Amino acid sequence: MRSLLARLLLPALAAVTASPIAGAASHATASWAAPPVIGLVSDSAGHPLPGVRIVVEGTNRMATTGADGTFTLRALAPGTYHLSASLIGYAPVHAEVTIPAAGEPVRVRLVLSQSPLRLEGLIVTGTTTTANPLTVTQSTEQMSGRELDSNVRASVAQTLAAEPGIATRYGGPATATPVIRGLSGERVLVLEDGQRTGDLSGTSPDHGLALDALSATRLEVVRGPASLLYGSSALGGVVNVIDNDIPGTVPSGFDGYVAVQGESVNPGGAGTAQFAVPLAEAFALQLRGGGRRIDDVRVGGGGVQPNTYFNNQYADLGLGYVGEQLNGGLAFGHYGFEYGLPYAPEAEEAGVHLEGTRQQLKGRASLSLAGGLVRDLRADASAQWYEHDEVEASGEVGTTLRLNTQAVELRAHTGIGGLRGTVGVSGLFRQYEPTGEEALTPAARSNSGGIFVYEEIPLRGVGHEEDEHAPRLQVGGRYDVYRIDPEPDEDERFAAARTRSFSAFSGSVGVNIPFTHETSLGLSVARAFRAPTVEELFSNAYHFGAGSFDRGNPTLRPETNLGGEGVLRVQTSRVQAQLSAYFNRISDYITPMFARDTTLFAEDGGEIVVPLSVFRQADAELRGLEGRIETVFRRHLVAGVMGDLVRGGFVDGGSLPFMPNARLGGSVHWDDSRLRGGLEVRHAFAQNRVPEGETVAGAYTLIDLSVGYTLRFRGRLHTLTLRGDNLLDERYREATSRIKEFALNPGRNVSVVYRTFF
Repeated sequence: MRSLLARLLLPALAAVTASPIAGAASHATASWAAPPVIGLVSDSAGHPLPGVRIVVEGTNRMATTGADGTFTLRALAPGTYHLSASLIGYAPVHAEVTIPAAGEPVRVRLVLSQSPLRLEGLIVTGTTTTANPLTVTQSTEQMSGRELDSNVRASVAQTLAAEPGIATRYGGPATATPVIRGLSGERVLVLEDGQRTGDLSGTSPDHGLALDALSATRLEVVRGPASLLYGSSALGGVVNVIDNDIPGTVPSGFDGYVAVQGESVNPGGAGTAQFAVPLAEAFALQLRGGGRRIDDVRVGGGGVQPNTYFNNQYADLGLGYVGEQLNGGLAFGHYGFEYGLPYAPEAEEAGVHLEGTRQQLKGRASLSLAGGLVRDLRADASAQWYEHDEVEASGEVGTTLRLNTQAVELRAHTGIGGLRGTVGVSGLFRQYEPTGEEALTPAARSNSGGIFVYEEIPLRGVGHEEDEHAPRLQVGGRYDVYRIDPEPDEDERFAAARTRSFSAFSGSVGVNIPFTHETSLGLSVARAFRAPTVEELFSNAYHFGAGSFDRGNPTLRPETNLGGEGVLRVQTSRVQAQLSAYFNRISDYITPMFARDTTLFAEDGGEIVVPLSVFRQADAELRGLEGRIETVFRRHLVAGVMGDLVRGGFVDGGSLPFMPNARLGGSVHWDDSRLRGGLEVRHAFAQNRVPEGETVAGAYTLIDLSVGYTLRFRGRLHTLTLRGDNLLDERYREATSRIKEFALNPGRNVSVVYRTFF
């Protein structure tokens, strides 16, 4: 059922995003007076490159090359622009183009030099505009193109799990969610095209992401607090799954791709496709759809983890408008899913599964302004309707959970001289409604709003303001208010529920020091906060997905984090490195603690003994190191090392629960742009620093092998990737999992991914 807030927001959403479309006719003549930019991107041998990301720096405009390596940028106002082209496996290149007021199309050719290193292009997540990673003060990660196909697994979290500082809260492929620097759940924000996913994946270990990894065209990760731009729920970091559902450019013709994936450890397969077509000169229509159907997971050492199957299907339709000053669009999407929950062998309840859907409507509009303090305005809005049933083995629905979410954000990008900045306001509105005898919490509404400002200040004199490699001071602040209102409920279990309100200031100060054009040091300190969730405040029931009786604490205070980070980056033609050290002190850290005593839970007239999980809070500290270094030691051949370590504990003594294993690994891979192959070895050390009652996660070693081939045939690009995971068939468990006592990780796996571009 849609709430009143949803009905009020949707007209505003339509108005915000329809403005460029409504004004298309009146602006058509002006928008298309300047000629388009038509580009071709190829490698050094002259072969066209698809999937290259083209960014018009200083604007909100981007494009991606098609199968023939071409791209078109329309409706840019006359003037001079800087283009940046990036593709994993190639060194990024930059070009300057000048667009006249009238005349023939402006043609540009960009040549990317093949590099076996993972050289990163511009990043959009966690920054106010697109930015060179060398100028960002926080640790970042990107994955796209061949690199993404070589690593894609059954979930986004598993796809990223081998990256330094990133682990997985595993409970089967459907419920796997990212863990960043020891923080997970509501402390890690997962976005889709920069907007919240509107699902329940962060609230509980038995809830999954409403996203499919195979359909992503790019993954971006920002480690560390990102509350400045995203508000509460971003203490640990941000994962942005980019699939470009709203077209940002008008293709010159029919454009798209088809991909399929199969894995032996999850018998079954997945497929996805995306197509874009021009509709007149200023409009583009895009359709994306696919699905996944996999069976129970095969675990290491033989055997099957029962009830870990996963099925989904999704479809998204997007309409984009591209004008000289106005651009934006609308997208509507549907995601349906069904998956089983793993259970302990002695469990009396077995075979519970979840069935649900998520519909979403999202829109974007941006207005470029010529001259003045404000360079452009941008509005983003979204509405999601999420629902799932928790179905028992008998077929009876035990609990139904509904979550409606509406979000809106307005930003103004400013600039004067060398100063660059952003000011903005945002709002997030959620209506949560659990029903059924096994409901964990009462229904509740939560509303939040924030205002923020961010500035980049050059630290050199006049004449260096436009030099992106000049030292820059980055300063920002944000103020948020948050209110959670539980609905009246006659259930005596939730008699303690009451309205809670929170407000907090977040801020950050960072400096980026470039030693050369290829090396930089970023230093930053940040203050961030997270408000407690309805589950942490008001839970009072048996939680099947966690295997415990969860009891909330309605007096919880918000978490406040004060931390710092230093990150050293090197990105040359022969060496790529990112090394980070960080420290976080989180006041009033909220965590479930398993009591030594147990509680008796009555069920069908009988009694069973289950662990009692009580939410408590105390000051905590996390500190860690992470990094990767890769170097070319022969042509096409790269060797690398990676590692990460995080230590988390309460200030008054005792270890934080569910901290990831420390890891150390090495890799070697070959890449000549057509044939590629790699071998990776990662050793995870035993995680013995656990609270009393938590299962120790032992040491293990994973060996992965991959081979890929790129073929151009009949004007199309085809890529094929064959990968072997966990070749030793290790039997292991994730230290970060709440159900690691009985939920083991996948065993030996053979995976194949095929993708073709049109």
